[in-house]
Amino acid sequence: MKTGNIDIYSSDKVGISVVMTTYNGSRYLRPQIDSIILQLDAEDELVISDDRSNDKTLELLREYASGQVRIVQTPGNLGPIRNFEYALAQARGSVIVLSDQDDVWLEGRLTRVRDHFSGNTMPYDLLVLDSNIVDGDLKPTLGSLFELLSAGPGLIKNILRNTYVGCHMAFRRQLLDIAMPFPRAIPMHDVWLGLVSESLGPVTFEPGATMLFRRSGENYTQSRYSMIQRLTWRIGLMTSLVQLRLSARFRERSDHATTGKAT
Repeated sequence: MKTGNIDIYSSDKVGISVVMTTYNGSRYLRPQIDSIILQLDAEDELVISDDRSNDKTLELLREYASGQVRIVQTPGNLGPIRNFEYALAQARGSVIVLSDQDDVWLEGRLTRVRDHFSGNTMPYDLLVLDSNIVDGDLKPTLGSLFELLSAGPGLIKNILRNTYVGCHMAFRRQLLDIAMPFPRAIPMHDVWLGLVSESLGPVTFEPGATMLFRRSGENYTQSRYSMIQRLTWRIGLMTSLVQLRLSARFRERSDHATTGKAT
């Protein structure tokens, strides 16, 4: 089966693209890559896009390069949102799982992803998996991310306080046909993907930790922003969602979603 010029794996066995972005992440990168590779099936791939790191990240990544682990580099320093956009454009699997550069996956994470997407045919289904929050040394700190954020679906809920955290998310590649290119006004790719998915189909927040979510103080995402910045982002999200819902591609794909079939 094909979408455009991109080969899609057979629906008999879900082909997964794990998509990771990196930037100066050499300190924690190796344990994360190792924990992912151990869970890949023959049909799966790991795509890593480096955003022009100036430490030893790229050197480390090249040690893993293979037919199944593809390393790409951005054309310039793009920042986290555009780096993820660039990385997602390289993915070839029918299901996409997002990954940060500094976490550690627990055994069985991809099995849960595989089971979820093999068990239904909804084209815009989004799966969000829980994690345990740890420090830089992987010592437990704040427990379940879901419990900390009161995570769950809801357009207004997640515009006011986002609970879509990218490295916890998996979805069918059809979602990218609607959600990309990412609007300039959004604060981050994960909240956009979550809200777009809610506008199209079911969203599942599945409890039970499948990952150690490292919060070391060296992560991309900052935790504190001014009220003005937060307000600007919320307005940008709402405006972008309205524009999307009025677009032809949204209306066409919404019709497909009602059939309950992945196309």
